[in-house]
Amino acid sequence: MTRLMLGLVMAAAATSAAGQAPSEFGVLLAPGPMDQAAGKGFVDVTLTIPKADAAAGAPLLTLPVVIANTDTIANTLTNLKATDALGEVPLTAKDDPVAIQYARHWIAGRAVKGDLTVSYRAPVDNTPPPRGSGPPYSLRTEGGGVSGVGNTFILLPEGRKPYRIALRWDLKALGAGASAMSSLGEGDVRLEAGPVERLHRTLFMAGAMHRVPDQVKATGFSAAWLGDTPFDPRPLMGWADKLHGWMSGFFQDPSEPPYRVILRFNPINAGGGAALNNSFLLTWGATAKDPEALKGTLAHEMIHTWTASGLGGQWYGEGIAVHYQALLPLRAGMLTPDQYLEDINDTARRYYTNALNDTPDGEIAARFWEDTRIRTLPYDRGALYFAVLDEKIRKASAGKRSLDDLIREMVRRRRAGENVPEAGWVDLLAKELGEDGRRVHADMLAGKLMLPGPDAFGPCFTRTTAKFRRFDLGFEPKSLVGDVKTIRGLRPDSEAAKAGLKDGDLVTYSVAMDSVQGDQARLLTLKVTRDGKTFPVTYLPRGEVVDAYQWARVPGVPDATCVY
Repeated sequence: MTRLMLGLVMAAAATSAAGQAPSEFGVLLAPGPMDQAAGKGFVDVTLTIPKADAAAGAPLLTLPVVIANTDTIANTLTNLKATDALGEVPLTAKDDPVAIQYARHWIAGRAVKGDLTVSYRAPVDNTPPPRGSGPPYSLRTEGGGVSGVGNTFILLPEGRKPYRIALRWDLKALGAGASAMSSLGEGDVRLEAGPVERLHRTLFMAGAMHRVPDQVKATGFSAAWLGDTPFDPRPLMGWADKLHGWMSGFFQDPSEPPYRVILRFNPINAGGGAALNNSFLLTWGATAKDPEALKGTLAHEMIHTWTASGLGGQWYGEGIAVHYQALLPLRAGMLTPDQYLEDINDTARRYYTNALNDTPDGEIAARFWEDTRIRTLPYDRGALYFAVLDEKIRKASAGKRSLDDLIREMVRRRRAGENVPEAGWVDLLAKELGEDGRRVHADMLAGKLMLPGPDAFGPCFTRTTAKFRRFDLGFEPKSLVGDVKTIRGLRPDSEAAKAGLKDGDLVTYSVAMDSVQGDQARLLTLKVTRDGKTFPVTYLPRGEVVDAYQWARVPGVPDATCVY
């Protein structure tokens, strides 16, 4: 073959490959003016879906109706319109069966040909969510700007086709000084081909943002928030920047993608967060004064950047994040041993006083949002499971290996694009511990008690016990699930009954029940409606006294020896 012929063949092949490259999915976000006093506004969304050919009756678009106990705009969006080269395409909505999490699908009323343009208005509403506690995903306005996660307001094309993505912003309505950013980068962004679903793991923010650092780079750490906060976030964000760099080294990450921390107000679960693509949300409450209290959430959500996994249950992703959330800052010299001990004991106290801590892992997903005691098990039991494994691996290898080695191997496989099923994780355990590794894993899944040894957390601490009261609402926890919350199954001897609560009361609340469960002294206030009158009922949601494992400082052991 001549050089000329070879060149022609290669050019033709390149042209063919280019012709088969995924098309570009366009997203234009145009926030409207925000009413700060009313806490309302809107974002106009325009989607351009290339090569959207579909038969009449085919599903074109989808969005969750409820995701992680959080309502999306599926029921509140307006002005939905779809057009192709032939004009407007009629759409009808069809929902999946109602469940803890379900989606809506918009069906084509006629055949679609070529590119499809979809437009609609997404409402912004700061009204506290009626469902109660859930991740802070929803669109909300602060400081004249807007923020939210894509899974609550961006409709996606059906079919899971890969697309290149072009994100554009129109900020005219937000006024001078407004800028935009997302988990994907600053302002307008173009992404290489990949799953369109990544938009649902993306946080978006626009407005007159406060930034750390003042001059944001294209890569590396940055933080953003809108409006005024009850504390100065800058020192805390400096701490997070340093920790992110240290963790990148610990997890042996060779890359430096953009990494965003977004702060915003949360009326329900203040202090909580949510991990997203190369970013996470950190929330604060109206009375927040101590940013130190947010360091655990910062570290926890940051760890998800490297350890998110598709192993099935949440025991891996959440358990390892809790295990490391104070340990890694301790190793980095950014928390004291006593702060680390406090974190260990918070987890242990909630787990060992939990009356449902023997619930098998296989039952958690279906009951996740109905009971805080179920919801916290992947976090608490998962963390103590990893502590048990770490202790066993260190002893079996005479200190030459640890849990760190296995987690780094999981991170390496994920980075390489490998699919690591749960069996792959168990094989790693068996390689280190033999059949004992498989047994510990099976015991954790079965709901058996996870109990690290006295010195599992290093030479500075030893195991002890203390007496605590179990968390006890005093009524059926499912009473607090759904838009309308009606008290059922009230026990006459409970603290709730003693405080005046009655079966049939309609209630609302504005706290994160997981944090109430973890705080022995925290009172719970329910806003009760009964016989046309509304009034508060406040009580301590605690029941029987039980012994629970804790850890304490070993006398005479200096701080310098606590890092392990």
